[in-house]
Amino acid sequence: MAFNFFKKNRKQKEVENHLGQFQSDFTENQKRAILVSLYVIANSDGEFHQNEIDVFHNTADLLGYKMKRTVEKTLTDITSVSKDEMVRVLRQMDQGQKDWYIVTAMGMIHADGQVLEIEIKHGMAYFEAIGVTEEYAFSVLEKAEALSKAFNI
Repeated sequence: MAFNFFKKNRKQKEVENHLGQFQSDFTENQKRAILVSLYVIANSDGEFHQNEIDVFHNTADLLGYKMKRTVEKTLTDITSVSKDEMVRVLRQMDQGQKDWYIVTAMGMIHADGQVLEIEIKHGMAYFEAIGVTEEYAFSVLEKAEALSKAFNI
């Protein structure tokens, strides 16, 4: 058990070293707002599937957000933000951050293997609330797909 603790800390340090600038570009409030919105999107069908939990954890790691011991405790911590406050904070992201958010949110929508209309509606509502049009979101996704194909990701 202690070995896993040190292994996890070493892994976290490697992520922080590699993504330090990316992580520091987001405020703690933006990180929380991103995670809350991803949870809302994922849970909009009434279930938070294991693959969605995995995407949630990976996104928190990528952002450098320190998770609590359980997802439930983390959600309790971050969901105290009102929807209006969350949208206000998300609007403050720069365009590159918004592009990353679009790709990440769509990844969450696809995470459980079922792309449901309710999840897409929630995702698009967040995009619109932060000033991203449907056309722009699709252009970002097309670019991301082209990059994935170009690099065999």
